[in-house]
Amino acid sequence: MELDIIKDEGKEMVIEFNTSDFTLPDLIASVLNKDKDVSFAGAYKDHPEIGKPRLVVKTEKKKPKEALAKALKEIEGELSDLKEKVSKKSK
Repeated sequence: MELDIIKDEGKEMVIEFNTSDFTLPDLIASVLNKDKDVSFAGAYKDHPEIGKPRLVVKTEKKKPKEALAKALKEIEGELSDLKEKVSKKSK
């Protein structure tokens, strides 16, 4: 998946995903909002039909990239657990 970092300054980061699918940015924002060092995380599109999804991350203490890496690792772990459970059920 291709993405563009629109802004990465201090405690704020904006990432634009080169897709029309809103699922991944919304999932990442949801996990980021559980982090106590994240003051805001949200996903949006400028236009519902032609816009590309953007993820906004604002932090208090740590850098947004650190919070993002932590969230992605958590998502990866949850997906791995899900994959394992589905594999066991299908046997």
